[in-house]
Amino acid sequence: MFRQVINDFASWYEEPRRKLLYVKGALGVGKTWAIKDFATGFFASFVYINLCDNPDICSLLTLNNLDKDLVKKIQSNDFPLDLPDIKPILDAQVTLVDKLLSERYPDTDFEKAMLIFDDAESFSISDCLMHNFKKLHPGYSISVVASTMEITPYQYHYKDIFEIIRMRPMSFEEYLIAQKAHPLIAAINNNKSVPLNPFEEKAILNYLRDYLLIGGMPGIVNEYIKTKNYSRIRSMQNEIIKKYETIIYKKLSSSMSQRCRRIWKSIPSQLERDNKKFMYKYTEQNARAREYSEATQVLCNLGFARKLPRLTAAILPLEEHADYKSFELFLVDHGLLRAMYNLPISEELAVADILQEKNGAIAEQYCFQELSGKLGYLYYWISGATARVPFVYESDHSAIPVDIQLVPRTKAQNVKVFAKKNEGIDISLKISLEQVALKKDVLNVPAYSLWTLI
Repeated sequence: MFRQVINDFASWYEEPRRKLLYVKGALGVGKTWAIKDFATGFFASFVYINLCDNPDICSLLTLNNLDKDLVKKIQSNDFPLDLPDIKPILDAQVTLVDKLLSERYPDTDFEKAMLIFDDAESFSISDCLMHNFKKLHPGYSISVVASTMEITPYQYHYKDIFEIIRMRPMSFEEYLIAQKAHPLIAAINNNKSVPLNPFEEKAILNYLRDYLLIGGMPGIVNEYIKTKNYSRIRSMQNEIIKKYETIIYKKLSSSMSQRCRRIWKSIPSQLERDNKKFMYKYTEQNARAREYSEATQVLCNLGFARKLPRLTAAILPLEEHADYKSFELFLVDHGLLRAMYNLPISEELAVADILQEKNGAIAEQYCFQELSGKLGYLYYWISGATARVPFVYESDHSAIPVDIQLVPRTKAQNVKVFAKKNEGIDISLKISLEQVALKKDVLNVPAYSLWTLI
C-alpha cells in the first residue's frame, strides 16, 4: 500500500549527505512496512535488524552493569562522544553491530544497502549508539524505527545528525489509493472546477463510509481490502487498543501507568461533550493538573493521543498565542475511537449517520486527522460560553477558522464571532458533505477532499 511518507523518504534519499533517518510513530501505523517498501524500491538491498532480537546488543544497550551517573551522562544531550569514560562503551557497541552485520550478511555491500534498525524505543541510549555508528560509517544509509513520537533532548541537540519523520495512520487519500480508486481521486482533485456527477459522489461516499468505520491503521485497511469483510475489523481494532494498554501497563511505573490509563479511558467521553476541552477532573474525582499533565504528555509521546491547544489570539505567528495548558485531546485514529465507543460496524450505516455519532466526536476526530496531516499545526478557539471554533490554522496572510457543518446544531455563529473578535480574517473554511463552493468569504470543502487544501 502506497504511503505519502515515501515522498519524504525519497527527499532524504536525494540528499548528497544523508542524515540518519529516524522514523517515529505509534505502534501499528505502518512504520516498518513503509521503510522496508521504500528500501526495496530505492536500494540494491536492505538489512533489517530488530534491536530486541539480539541478546548481545540488548546487553550493551541496557547498560545494567554500569554506574548510574555514567548512564545518565550517556543519555544526556550535551556530552562529547569522545569522553574517555564513554567512548570505549560506544566503540564496543559499534564493533558488536559491525560483527553482527558481517556474520549475518557476509555478501552485502553496506555502502549500497539500506540499514534498518527497529524497536529503538526499547533502549534509552539507542540514539547514542546509532549516532556513533553513523559517525564511524558516514557512507552508510541508516534508518532507525521507533514506536514513539517523542523528540528527545539528545535528538534535538544533534539536529544535524537526525532526519526525523513522524508517521500517522493512513489518510483518506491513501485509503483511496490502496483501493485503486484513482479515477475518483482525480475527480476529487478536479472538483474545484468540475462538479462531481451523481455516480462519482455516491462511490466516494461509499468509500468514505468504509474508511470511517475501518480507520486508518494500515494492517486493518489491508485486511479489509483483501476480505471485504467487516467481521474481522472490530477484533483487530480491539487488539491494537489492548496492545496500547499493555504498553502503558508494562513500560511505565505503577503510579504513572494508573494515571495514563485513567486519561486514556476518559478521552472518548470527553470528546463527546459540547465543551471538548480536556478536563482532568473527569479522569478522577480529585485529579489535579500537576499530577496528570505528565501522564498526558506520556500518552502523546507514545503516539496514542494528540493534543490540540487553545488559541488565545488570531495573530501571526499563531504558535506564539497558543495556550498548551488548555487543550483538547484526540486519539491517534478515528477507527480506534469508534471501537472504544463500541459503535457498530455495518454497511447499512450512512456517512451522515457516522459523522453525527457521539455528538460529532467521530467527525471532529476524522477532520483533525485529515487537516493536521496536510496543514500541520492546528488550534481551537473559544470565547467564553458563546462560541467555539473547532480548528484554526495559519495561512500565509492570516488565521483561517474552520467550521464543521457535519452535525446539526443550533449554534451557527461561531466563525462570525471569531472574525468579529479577531482582525484580518478574510476567509473561513466550512467542512460539509456538499461539493466545493465559495460563497462570499466562506470556502466550503467536502469532508472527503480535505487533502486538496494544499
